[in-house]
Amino acid sequence: MTTVTDVAPTTPAKHRAEVATSLPPARGQSFLKLVTIELRKSVDTRSGRALIAAILLLAVAAITWQLTHLPEGTVGLDGFLGAASAGPMLILPVIGVMAMTSEWTQRTALTTFTLSPRRVRVQLAKFTSAIVLSAVVTTVVVLLAIAGTALGGAVSDHGTSYAGLGGQLAGGYLTFALNVVMAAAFGAVIAQTAVAILVYFIAPTVWSLAGPALFKDNANWLDVFGALGRIAERDLHGMVPETLTAVGVWIVLPTIVGLWASSRREVK
Repeated sequence: MTTVTDVAPTTPAKHRAEVATSLPPARGQSFLKLVTIELRKSVDTRSGRALIAAILLLAVAAITWQLTHLPEGTVGLDGFLGAASAGPMLILPVIGVMAMTSEWTQRTALTTFTLSPRRVRVQLAKFTSAIVLSAVVTTVVVLLAIAGTALGGAVSDHGTSYAGLGGQLAGGYLTFALNVVMAAAFGAVIAQTAVAILVYFIAPTVWSLAGPALFKDNANWLDVFGALGRIAERDLHGMVPETLTAVGVWIVLPTIVGLWASSRREVK
């Protein structure tokens, strides 16, 4: 006689629990991976590519102008580098603004923060990617300036001078990076591309014009343009406290506020 043993059916909840325990633990995204994703997002859009192309075209135009107006005597790198970096210095920080505001203006924040819930980590990756991209673009501009200097020396037969190249590059890269971080900080605080760009350009300019008239020499404590200029020259002119205060108020403080605001902003 055969005995049939009843087997208790597996409940759906128990089945799900068994499946969950059998799956390998989910691996978090590395910070390097987040930075790579943000870099790709910065150059995969039409506006991002157009912005980089505009920066490089301005540099090429400035170098061309320098080649057609060569000074007498030795052709120096400082002239070509100064001309080539003028346009990028003005436009390059917009990369930082766009990196921080793209999720909110393009309404992709829900997707981004669902896949990567740790918002501050994502925002730090955006800051890093903006700095890296600006460094790459700056390097291209520097190489164009060096090529323009060599070509100018060959055309004029007066030789070329690359004196102070290391110091110029150190000051230039640091200044570019600080400008991009400041712009990105305004973007993190405001989260609207057009408004953030306007505030970034207008607010420091208004202070640099109105501050000296209202506060005399005390305006230097909040003059970020003067601070960045001294950093670019690698000479603080004995104004270390004023320089650090201006950088703290215009760059460090907005960065902290932007990270805090981004971590609590409503995602729609």
